[in-house]
Amino acid sequence: MNQIEQQFLTSDQLAERYGLSPATIADWRRKDKNKKDSEKKYPNYYTLPKYAVSSGSAKVRYDINEILEWEKTMNITPKNPF
Repeated sequence: MNQIEQQFLTSDQLAERYGLSPATIADWRRKDKNKKDSEKKYPNYYTLPKYAVSSGSAKVRYDINEILEWEKTMNITPKNPF
């Protein structure tokens, strides 16, 4: 894993961090999809274009620094910290 990949989590990794299913993480994205930033309740995510990821790799990524800030703001303690 290169340095850039280490700065981002996949949906599966985020789900594991919180002891949730990947489907729950996908549901978070769906719920926040059309909301303004100030109305969002769940972590921000990035969708990578198909050409930027190898076949079979996750397209959705979460910035670790943003995750840590979101956890702090929302007073969340992960079930499986780094």
